[in-house]
Amino acid sequence: MIIPIPTYLQQFAENDQQLDEVESQLQLCSSAGNQQFEIWYYGDLLLIEGEEMPFITGSTAKIVANDPLTAEEILLFDGTMHGYNALFCDEYTIEQRGNRPLQKYNMPATEIVLSFYYNIDYDEEVDDYEVDDQGYVQLISGETADWNTIKRNGYDAFAFYFKKEDKTLLAFAQEELA
Repeated sequence: MIIPIPTYLQQFAENDQQLDEVESQLQLCSSAGNQQFEIWYYGDLLLIEGEEMPFITGSTAKIVANDPLTAEEILLFDGTMHGYNALFCDEYTIEQRGNRPLQKYNMPATEIVLSFYYNIDYDEEVDDYEVDDQGYVQLISGETADWNTIKRNGYDAFAFYFKKEDKTLLAFAQEELA
């Protein structure tokens, strides 16, 4: 069974697991095998009562993990490209996609755990989409993607966590996307 995680993160996934019917989780690992990352982002920081850290948020948010040992950058989320809304609902201009300077999130390099939620049953709703004879779907951007990619990259929510020294998870980004 293939655990549904985004295709663009497959090569960086370690210890991926399906926690329940809708949630898949992975630990991030760089190409060099490193597991400690700094987080860089574009977007707003939203402090929610009861949460220890502010959440990175915004419709054009961009979140990148940087391996400080190799300088490898791994795109974790781009609100203009990833998730259900970016694939089927929200259109973005070249300007909205382009000029998004990143800033460092105020947290030292640490392990990163990513959760993706798949509440949409694409197989049951296949008739709601225009799927061509080769199994490709037209996206709102005008691009096309194969049906299996849609099912993996069309997640409808995510939560990203820092793994603390005591192994508990501390959220730094969380969004519903559909």
